[in-house]
Amino acid sequence: MSTAKRKTGTRKTTIGLSVVFVLLATGTCLLFMFYPQIHKYYIDHRSYKVYGGLTGELRDSEFYEDMQSGRSFCFLGDSITYGSVTEGIHWYQPLIPYINGEISDFSFSGYSVINLVDSADKIPDTDIYVIAIGINDILFPDDDDSAKTGEEFAGKCKELGDLITDRNPGSKIYFISPWSFVDCDISFVERGDRFRSSLEEICLSTEYRYINPDPIIQSVIAEEGSDKYMYNDFHPNAPSGVGLFSYAVLKDAHDRTHENN
Repeated sequence: MSTAKRKTGTRKTTIGLSVVFVLLATGTCLLFMFYPQIHKYYIDHRSYKVYGGLTGELRDSEFYEDMQSGRSFCFLGDSITYGSVTEGIHWYQPLIPYINGEISDFSFSGYSVINLVDSADKIPDTDIYVIAIGINDILFPDDDDSAKTGEEFAGKCKELGDLITDRNPGSKIYFISPWSFVDCDISFVERGDRFRSSLEEICLSTEYRYINPDPIIQSVIAEEGSDKYMYNDFHPNAPSGVGLFSYAVLKDAHDRTHENN
């Protein structure tokens, strides 16, 4: 074959490969655009770390044992669970590699506990439910869908738990207390404390498990600053913020597992 023909063949091959790469890139973008669940699948398999690493202490809890059990999990909540401001990164993203069962998500930006109760018939069937709700109830008390008092909030959480267990006998429910927020008026801080306390009382009187990550999150933020972990007053950022929130859940779960030992 002559040099001229070889050069022509090389140019054709290069052009052909370039066209293929362009088509693949365009196709990938279109898939992400029109099939967001594919984009979510991609995000779910990126690496996010628990704050400080997953130590032996954090692995030593009933909650972590459930993560390792192979039973299916469903995470319920609001924008912090959904990941509205972090491109779909959930607060529990760092826990995903350690959950051996199937994972589903039932969360929506702006949701309150009343919204979850009203949507209970759409919640997926699963073995273990992790419900993190209440921040919108606390911060937006004038909204029609917000619980007005801690007692109403806790009562609605119990109603939600009962609706889930009636449909899924034998399922297990963890309630995570309303998430932390920063730089808010003292009235909201006090309101948050009342909501958390009321939820804990309800859980103590039922079989529902209670986890309160707020003191742990606040302790780290007080020492290291909120800018490192918070996107705004009540959304964690990624990766540091979701790493801290996941850590606080595991740490409080450990402490509660061993508080009577």
